[in-house]
Amino acid sequence: MAAKMEITLSPHTRDSDKQERHIISKIEEKRGPSQQKDCPDPELSRQSFRQFCYEEVSGPQEALCRLQQLCRRWLQPELHTKEQILELLVMEQFLIILPPEIQSRVRLRCPMSSQEIVSLVEDFHRASKKPKQWRPPE
Repeated sequence: MAAKMEITLSPHTRDSDKQERHIISKIEEKRGPSQQKDCPDPELSRQSFRQFCYEEVSGPQEALCRLQQLCRRWLQPELHTKEQILELLVMEQFLIILPPEIQSRVRLRCPMSSQEIVSLVEDFHRASKKPKQWRPPE
């Protein structure tokens, strides 16, 4: 079973919260009712993993165990292939390195693969290089 994975990286703003809720609902719609109970939301799981702080636990061993749990909940190695997990990690990192204005435009489109992200970035680059239409003053 080839599972599709979505990713968003969003600063904490009102618009991004709305977008996050939209993406979460889209993910839930794609899952069957039994999958919704078994599988945590991938975006929330990713955020929990990325935002985990050492100070939240009592020591290094507990921190390592907690990170391993959070990582497994996010990447779900029992459900996803190595290729799918690598795709997810590469998509996340690629989005992070994009210029902020392109990153936000790509995020709004909710790409499902790294190839889709590349295509969107190329489209944005082409659109920004088009000559501007001259409009006569009113």
